[in-house]
This record gives sequence, C-alpha cells and structure tokens, in this order.
Amino acid sequence: MPDAAPSEPSKVKASDPGMAPGLAAWAALVVPLWLVLLFCVHGEPVSGDGWGHYWWHRRESLSLRSFVELSGEFYLYENPRLGQLATLLAYTPGPYHAIVTPLVELGVLALLTVLALGRWPSVRRTEDALVAALIAATMAACVPQIGPMLFYRPFAGNYLFGLALNLLWLVPYRLEVGLAAPARPARIWLAPVMLVLGFAAGLCNEHTGVAFVAMGLAAAIVAARCGRGRVWMIAGLVGLAAGYVLLLTAPGQHQRYFGLADQAGVVERIVARGALANLRIVVAPALAMVWTLPLVAIALIERGAGAARAASPAPPVSGPPAARWASIALALGGAVCTLTLLGSPKIGPRLHFAAIALIAAGLVGWLSPQLRSAWARRGSAILAAGALIYVGARLVDAYRVVGPLGAARLERLEHAAPGAVVRVPAYPVAPCRYFIGDDFAAPRRQALADDYGVQAIELE
Repeated sequence: MPDAAPSEPSKVKASDPGMAPGLAAWAALVVPLWLVLLFCVHGEPVSGDGWGHYWWHRRESLSLRSFVELSGEFYLYENPRLGQLATLLAYTPGPYHAIVTPLVELGVLALLTVLALGRWPSVRRTEDALVAALIAATMAACVPQIGPMLFYRPFAGNYLFGLALNLLWLVPYRLEVGLAAPARPARIWLAPVMLVLGFAAGLCNEHTGVAFVAMGLAAAIVAARCGRGRVWMIAGLVGLAAGYVLLLTAPGQHQRYFGLADQAGVVERIVARGALANLRIVVAPALAMVWTLPLVAIALIERGAGAARAASPAPPVSGPPAARWASIALALGGAVCTLTLLGSPKIGPRLHFAAIALIAAGLVGWLSPQLRSAWARRGSAILAAGALIYVGARLVDAYRVVGPLGAARLERLEHAAPGAVVRVPAYPVAPCRYFIGDDFAAPRRQALADDYGVQAIELE
C-alpha cells in the first residue's frame, strides 16, 4: 500500500496531458469515418452479383458442411478467390455485414498507416493521426469507384477483403526492416502463422500476388543483409506463392465468364488489346492520383525550405533513408499490380483499388517526414479533412436514398403473389464514384422474376 500512492500521480502525469491531443486527433478521424461507413454499409441494397449469394442463403442453411461444399464448388466451377467466400458470408442474414465490414475497412486504413510509418501508430501522436488521415483522404479522393469498393458486397468481398489479408501478411515484413525497429527475437512460432496467412493471401487476387511476393522478398533480402534473416519470412513467402499458384491454376478460372480466360494467351491478349488500351490501363492509377498534387506541392515547398530552416527541426515521422526506400517499394508494388492487369481478360476500375492503396501508403510515407512546419501540417490536415468531408457527404447522400428504396424493392419481391407483375422503385442515383447504379436492366429483372416465381418485374 505505501507504494501505491506515489505511483498514481505519475500515471496521470504521464498519460493525461501528453495523450489528450493525440486521442482527440484520432477520435476526430476515426469516429466520423466509422459512422459514415456504418451508415452506408447498413444502407447498401442487394444488387448485381449479390442476388446469387442472397438466394443461396434463402435456400440453404449456413453450416460448416455447406460452407466447405460451396468452397469446393467455387474453386472448381466458379470464382476461386477466397474473397468470393467472404462475399457469401457478407450476405448472411443478420447484422454481421454492418458490424464486420466497417471494422475491416478501418483495419485496412490501420495497416496502410503501419506500412507508411514502418511502426505501429501511437494514439499519443497527432502526427500519426495525420498520416492515417492523409492515407484515408488519398483513398477517398483517388479510388475510381470508392462507394462500390467499400459497400457493394461482391466488390468489397473480393477486393477489399483480399487487400486486407495481403496487407496483414506484409506488415510483419515492413516492421522487421523499419528504421527504428530494434533487433527482434527469431519468433519461430510465427513461421506456421505466416505460412497459413500467406497461403490465404495468395488465394485472394490474381493481379496482386506478384507485387506482394516481390515486396516480401525485397524485405527478406534487406533483413538478411542486416543480420535479421528470419525463418518466418521464408515461410510466409512460400505460403503466398503456393496460394497464388493454386489460384491461377484453379479449374474455376477456365469456367468463369464462359471460358473467357481460355480464349487467348497472355501475350496474345495484350497484343489484341492494342497499344492505346494498354496505355490506358498503365496510366489509370497515375491519373487517379492527380488529386494528391496539392499535398505533393506542400511537401516540395517544405523540402525546399528545409535548408533555410533553423537547426534542430522537428523529428520526422519516419526517418530517411529507410523510409524513402520503403515508400518507393510500396509505390512500385502498386505499379506492379497495374502491370499485372495487362494479362487480365477483364479490366475495370475496381481492379485498381489495391494499386492505389499501395501508392497512397508509399506517397504518404514519403510526404509525412517533410511536413515539419506548423503551416504544412495544418494545410495538409485541412486538405485531408476537406476531401474526407466531401466524399463522406456524397456517400451518405447516395445511400440515404438507395437504402430505403432497396429495402422497399426487397419487401415487394418477398411478398409478391405467384405470377404477379411486381412494380418496384427505380434508383434515382446514376452509376458514379459513390454508387454502382441500378442493376435492374431487363435481363436481370427477368432472371430475378423467374427466381421469385412472378410474371415480371417493372420499374416505377
């Protein structure tokens, strides 16, 4: 008891004053972001490819046996990605999608922040909150289909969930080669964990596997040269490569899109597409990143003013040169994801999501150490807040409309009499960055009418 009294004041003194600004900065970012994500996820209507998953849950009871059987069916005959199973789970009746998906999205932001910093962010540091805010704002401003990528379950399951697993796999490599990272124990126990995690990450997306293998291999080489070679690094690479090969060679790859992948080889596909179309694919992420030019300008001004600044500048968020090389590696990883798309039989804006996420982490990792003056940090924070507020408002505005209309559609279809003509409301929000658009074109409506046993579905 005599020792307890002196320790209490020291705890308060160590935590309260220093932690308050950091906690306030993190709360100002995370709480509104989570609320927007929760609102939009809750309002996302069943649409597009989601109808198949929705109907599976109406016909089947989810159990371990049915889940395993469907996993085999996906791998052999349909979409073999692990994200397809995540999509199926997202349509499970109940609040699970609204609870889990926003947490996964915040988790992706946290993992990208770790990659940019080279260490775990601290709730005590407003600078770390600024790094997370800049990454979130870059994603919000630059991802071409930000609403569908976050909320349309077939996209979120296949690409957001897949990216989350790959980032989770990459983070230990980044921490091992972080500039400020102390010598870590060998952690042999981590080898089987990384083997399994790598295998799962490799099964996620065809266009990201090469990039993540390259980044992990580069980190393992750097660690080995610094005397930090680890068995778990090799195990993780083996697992990722094995999962990736299994994904590429899945029988379902030959069945999807009516065998589109077998209609031409990779080189033949690239040649047939033409130079201009290939160029559009390659430059798409760079064009999307044009919204970051004001942040880059602030960083360049700060960099130029560094020589004239008085001695003892504020310590950078992540010190050079290791931070610079890590930022370059992340940006190159995004570029490799884009180049891998040249061999894809299907191209769409959704496929640039991982590339833009990696480039955003690399850009902010390079940019944040330059923001040493108060005006630069304040200006960057204002730009980030402006982008997040604008995009958040557009997302909420779209989903506050389509959410109730989607619920009304579902209600009318579920209670329609057999053979009836069902009239449902049309979505007034056109396809855009914030909403995928109305999926009730004539073929979709007729197929769904057959499923529900009604004569026809008409749009009001």
